[in-house]
Amino acid sequence: MPSTVHIDANRTWGGGQEQSLGLALALAERGHPTAFFAQSGSALAARLSSTRLPWEALPMRGAHQPRAALLLARRLRRLRPDIVHCHDSAGQAPAAFAARRAGRLPLIVTRRTASPPGRGPLHQHFYKSLCARIICVSQAVRQQCLAAGIPPTRLVVIPDFVDCAHFDPDALPGRPDPAHPLVVTVGRLSREKGHDVLLRSVPMVAAVVPQARFRICGTGPEEGRLRQLTDALNIADRVDFAGFVPDIRVAVAPAAVFAMPSRSEGLGVAVLEAMAMGKPVVASDVGGLRESVWHGETGLRVAPEDPQALAEGLVALLCDPARASRMGAAGRARAVERYDRARIVDRILALYDEVLAGGPGCPV
Repeated sequence: MPSTVHIDANRTWGGGQEQSLGLALALAERGHPTAFFAQSGSALAARLSSTRLPWEALPMRGAHQPRAALLLARRLRRLRPDIVHCHDSAGQAPAAFAARRAGRLPLIVTRRTASPPGRGPLHQHFYKSLCARIICVSQAVRQQCLAAGIPPTRLVVIPDFVDCAHFDPDALPGRPDPAHPLVVTVGRLSREKGHDVLLRSVPMVAAVVPQARFRICGTGPEEGRLRQLTDALNIADRVDFAGFVPDIRVAVAPAAVFAMPSRSEGLGVAVLEAMAMGKPVVASDVGGLRESVWHGETGLRVAPEDPQALAEGLVALLCDPARASRMGAAGRARAVERYDRARIVDRILALYDEVLAGGPGCPV
């Protein structure tokens, strides 16, 4: 029963933080000694305060925080975990230094971003010498790592998970309204999520389905620009900026279709949650979305950066509720079969055991 320490230095809350906290809680539920280190003043630290997990807030803002690395090393020497698991890029440098200084503890890193890892000497040393394994949440992320020169023996593909029991559509109060079909998207309001592409598709959808409405859930740096674009397109009466939604199920339950117009995506946790809720998905044909969304079965994949293609995909499902329902049911089945939390936690535990047994590629 390996003991673990989890590190996530991201200040904002998103899919990655849902995963890191969810994994730590799942391990603790199974009886594994588990502790957490988060960024001081972060949204994750606030969430940790409401759990029973042992945790501590540290100032971990990347490679230029030697004090954080030294503090973390002291904590790790005290805790002596079997595994150190880092969940975001800002915490990697402090985690690597601290794990080595605390007695060469095995370090596992999860990569969720579709952007390529750095190719510089320090990055290469980190990934080739300091990490026991890099968990890639999709084959797309793995290919980026291989292209950056990371040895395949260091890489393992384990997708993010979704708690299918929590997102059970039969347990949710809201239902789609056929008279006013709703398109919902969930994600941080940042450029890579492609919300502007969705907004530009709205007039084209409205021309065919005039009763359609749109809900955008999330906050982020692009919010002001997106609201300005909404006004410029004269679609403010059709678009609801819902902001941060504590319970995504409440926002997504009334949706007829879930949209994910990302420019890049490692996998897309929000898509997995929508699938678990039985929602058909229209998503960009990029990155890990090619793996999570089966085109023509659980949803439709469309060209990125193309409002017309997105509009055509949305209209196709809004105008064919029976087809949309079949895709939603297939998405729920795929989420349960491939991405359910218990299944993914089992795979991560198996990886921990392999690393502790000195499997191929583990640093000496």
